[in-house]
Amino acid sequence: MLRSSLFLKSFTWITAGVVVMCAIFYLTTVPMINSMAYEMEEKAGRTILNNIYLLIKQSHAHLESWEKTAKEGHKRELKHLVDMAASLIQAYDAKGRKAGSDAALLDLIRHLRYGQHQDYIWVSDYKSRLIAHPDPALNGKDFSHVKDVKGNLIVPPMVQGAIARGEGYYSYWWRRLGQDEPIEKLSYYRNIPSKGWVIGTGVYIDDIRREVEARKRELLSELRRLVHSTKFAGEGYFFIFDSHRNMIIHPNSNIEGTNFAKLPDPTTGKPIADELIHAAGTPGGKLNYMWDKPADPGRYIYKKIGWVKYFKPFDWYIALSVYNDDLERSAAVLTRRIVLISLAALLLALAGGYLFVRAFTTPIARMAESAKKISSGDLSSTIELRRKDEIGLLAQAFNNMVIQLREQIRNLEERVKERTLELSNHLHVLKERNKEIETLNSMGDILQACRNQEEVVSITIHTIQKLFPSSSGHIMNLDRSSNSLEISACWGGEEDDGKVFSSEDCWSIRRGKTHFVQGKDRLMLCPHAHPSEDGAGAAHICIPMSAQGEIFGVLHARIPLDAVKEEDSEGEERRRNAIRMLETVAEHAALSVSNIRLQQRLHEQSTRDPLTGLYNRRFTEEAIQKEQKRADRAGDAIGIMLMDIDHFKRINDTWGHDAGDEVLKRLASILRGFFRSHDIVCRYGGEEFLVIMPGADLETAAEKAGALRATVEERLRIPWKGDHIAATVSIGVSQYPWEGHSFQQLIDLADKALYRAKEQGRNRVVKGFEL
Repeated sequence: MLRSSLFLKSFTWITAGVVVMCAIFYLTTVPMINSMAYEMEEKAGRTILNNIYLLIKQSHAHLESWEKTAKEGHKRELKHLVDMAASLIQAYDAKGRKAGSDAALLDLIRHLRYGQHQDYIWVSDYKSRLIAHPDPALNGKDFSHVKDVKGNLIVPPMVQGAIARGEGYYSYWWRRLGQDEPIEKLSYYRNIPSKGWVIGTGVYIDDIRREVEARKRELLSELRRLVHSTKFAGEGYFFIFDSHRNMIIHPNSNIEGTNFAKLPDPTTGKPIADELIHAAGTPGGKLNYMWDKPADPGRYIYKKIGWVKYFKPFDWYIALSVYNDDLERSAAVLTRRIVLISLAALLLALAGGYLFVRAFTTPIARMAESAKKISSGDLSSTIELRRKDEIGLLAQAFNNMVIQLREQIRNLEERVKERTLELSNHLHVLKERNKEIETLNSMGDILQACRNQEEVVSITIHTIQKLFPSSSGHIMNLDRSSNSLEISACWGGEEDDGKVFSSEDCWSIRRGKTHFVQGKDRLMLCPHAHPSEDGAGAAHICIPMSAQGEIFGVLHARIPLDAVKEEDSEGEERRRNAIRMLETVAEHAALSVSNIRLQQRLHEQSTRDPLTGLYNRRFTEEAIQKEQKRADRAGDAIGIMLMDIDHFKRINDTWGHDAGDEVLKRLASILRGFFRSHDIVCRYGGEEFLVIMPGADLETAAEKAGALRATVEERLRIPWKGDHIAATVSIGVSQYPWEGHSFQQLIDLADKALYRAKEQGRNRVVKGFEL
């Protein structure tokens, strides 16, 4: 088996694949697991820190609630004491004490004491004079202007509140009996209107705060036990300090209770406390620094992470500190397990691969031996293999393939011959199509160089004769104004040039698409198709020549039966191909005609005045240069005539600008019919017109101008809205060449002659050289 090339290759590839997969798994999974384990440890540390923070926050809320409850309890106690004193006063009044009994009552109230601090009840009249107070120095004293250490009045606000509201609470600073230092005090007071007294008592706030501090110390003691017992990731621990850098809680008793404001960070040299406080203000609350270990003191080479959160109500900074090595320890354990699992999987995969490849390659080797015999030409050989799995099916399929191969070899030569003949026929068709495409492409290239419609028609007919040598037909132009079709060119023996038909005589114009007639459809022939001359099977095709939505004419072609047959599918395909080619020819020709007409329209628009249809000034200036050069070469003269409509402004002012435009158009019509075809007539500007007459000298031009003036005077009469507009022209005449003057100077001379004609009364002709 080891000598089998297939076995060695297969097993080698499987082994390599398993090793590569294990390596990829290790290289991709281990870093990810290390990162995830590290992040999970970090997240766990933050979670524990947040839990401690929430515990402290809840304890603070509990303290605040307890303080509020204690304060409310003291308020109720003060009110109860004052209620007892008020009841005592009511009892005295009920017994109807005689005069002087108030003094005895006040003296009784002065000596009342309660509580462990010997607190008392005081009485003031409405003038803020203390009429009952245990301190002899204050008893009977006027307190209407006495203030506490904060500058606030003491008794008057309580008197005013009692009179206004009947009772209330008031805070001020006062000293205890027997003490000199003032302390904040909360008093309850009540109005005794029957006596005109205000009675009250109070409690010192520091009594409540001492109770709160006692509770806080209990909380701190409990928190210290919790922090000392909480460990994280091996050697990680919690500690708490305040903004004065006092270490409140620390697992090391030598550090707890000390001030570590000057303890430096060995890496940066800055106080470590300042860096921790700064970290608490950052979004992550995280600080990376170097520190020593309990087992290796004094060597600050170990990376450490600290997370810090600030609790403002207690002014505490709660911190969790842990070594990086401890965070990475769990990842290292996972890595070792993954390596062991990968090695075990590798061994199992190699063993399984060996067994699989052996079971797979043994029958294939037997099949290879049989295949060698068959490849040497022994088609009688078969593969003897009896298996019920896919390899057995493969052997059976191989045997069936050999049987089929025998049959195919017998028929191969005959099929090759048939296919060769078929390919030869297709090749002939492709050559014909290539010739047609080349002819059409050649037509398109030549049409781009055509300058008029006659050239387009000639190229079109030439192309059709190359595509269909035995064809005949004609091309007709469509005149939209008369709705007629005129035959402009023929080929193939037709001689109908110049014949005119109605556009309704052509089915392709009426239908707006190609019209095809052959055989039994003879009744659908167009009148211009000459049915009397047709053979029995000729096909007629009429195609509208249209481009950009406009029909310019019709292409009609007659194709003999040998070119288009309809008996079979091959003939149908040839008919369709003939129609496609003729439609392509018509499309190319129509597009070329459209482009030529567009160029002509653009040329007309660029050289003609839009109102009068005469040449514009720009074209005339270009034409003057050409005529000047021609006259210089031939030694001919050029007559120059410049005319202006008399009183044209009056026409505009009297009948409006529409009337003025009509006068200009009528004059332009007269000028077009009056001058020779090679004379250049242009609208020179406004109501001025310039005429250039090649070959005319001054006398001839003046004579022509006189005749024109008379014609205009006679014919330029326009009916206008119930009135008649009559107009005349004044004309100035000059000649080129004349004594070295430039052409422009001679036009200017004609202009001066024109104005002399205006000055002499208008409707006259003046020669420029008579000035």
